[in-house]
Amino acid sequence: MHPHLHVDRHPTCAKEIVDLKRCHEEHPVAKFWGVCNDAKLALDECFRQEKVLKRDINRAKARAERERFRQKMAEVGSPSTAPAQ
Repeated sequence: MHPHLHVDRHPTCAKEIVDLKRCHEEHPVAKFWGVCNDAKLALDECFRQEKVLKRDINRAKARAERERFRQKMAEVGSPSTAPAQ
C-alpha cells in the first residue's frame, strides 16, 4: 500500500508516480497480474528514500530546538537548580 499519489505532495518521486499512473492507465486489467510491479517497486524505493530524508531533516530540527530550549533554560535558570528558601 502507498500514500495518495499526488505529485505536489511528493515532488522527489514525481517521475515514479507518473510512471505508475501511466502503467495503470495502459494496463487497466493486467495491472492486477503484476504488469506494473516494476513501477510500483521503484515508487516504493523512492518513498523510502523520501522518508529517510524527511526523518533526517526533522531530527536536525528537533536537535536544534532542544538545544535552543536548553540555552533558554540556562539563561532563565532552571527551577530544579535554584537554591531552596
